[in-house]
Amino acid sequence: MSLLEKLAHIIGDRKVPVPAMPGVSVPRVSFGSKATLKIIFFTVLVSLGAVGTGMYFTIRDVVHSSWDWPKAGAEYNLPQTMGTKLGPYEDGTESQTLKINLSDGTRLSSLSMTNVDIGRASTPCVTIERASGNTTGWLYVDTWTITGATAKSADFANMEVANLTLQAYTDGHTMEATLDSTISAIDAQSSRSSGVYLVEDSIVDQIVLVLAGSATVSTLLMADIDCSLGTGWNIDYVKAGAVTIDANSKFGSGSGIDSADFVVNSTVKARTITNQMVDSPITVR
Repeated sequence: MSLLEKLAHIIGDRKVPVPAMPGVSVPRVSFGSKATLKIIFFTVLVSLGAVGTGMYFTIRDVVHSSWDWPKAGAEYNLPQTMGTKLGPYEDGTESQTLKINLSDGTRLSSLSMTNVDIGRASTPCVTIERASGNTTGWLYVDTWTITGATAKSADFANMEVANLTLQAYTDGHTMEATLDSTISAIDAQSSRSSGVYLVEDSIVDQIVLVLAGSATVSTLLMADIDCSLGTGWNIDYVKAGAVTIDANSKFGSGSGIDSADFVVNSTVKARTITNQMVDSPITVR
């Protein structure tokens, strides 16, 4: 006996009662008919299929539109780790930028970027900048360490550093930092209301930190950040207790040591400066 025959046998001649209305003839619907059961069965089947298909595409769209930290091609409003997909570049190429937005009052215990490969022609490698409309915000950092970084160039401006240590190898550099004994050390060791964020073994077009106000990071680590194609580093609006760029970092475009590829502008103020940079012909590719 088929499923439809079993249903017909169970239901039999049962009818759906419909409230009677004086003077109105109401048709009765019987489930005893095998044909009626077929119609009901296939109607339910089609409805379930439509609902299931809708749920599948809804879940798929949510998954595809969800960008969890630190997936490239999205912007993140830390400390929130659910990102928003970035639009494509003007030429239609999908963006693989890692954009980090820091709103006013954001506090991070640690932001570490390790073994990140960066590269897109005519695009900056690493940028720290203010958002549009933010004219007073700063990134406050207790300790910022850059180790094993490579890029064609680097430009530092609008910074205040208590202890600045520069040991990088450069294909020519300009050092115009201003000594200022009034620069304050930054102590941001408290981990209260803060988080730890790690970017590791990633490939991106560029890294962009955008300040919507003033944010605080206790430890900022950039290790083995290698930029092969981009235009270099553009760093602004940082107040730090200590900034160290070690001797494993190399910056150069191959233009020769008489053309500075590593520039520390006069708007960088520091209480103490240790300048151990070495000029050497370097071409980062």
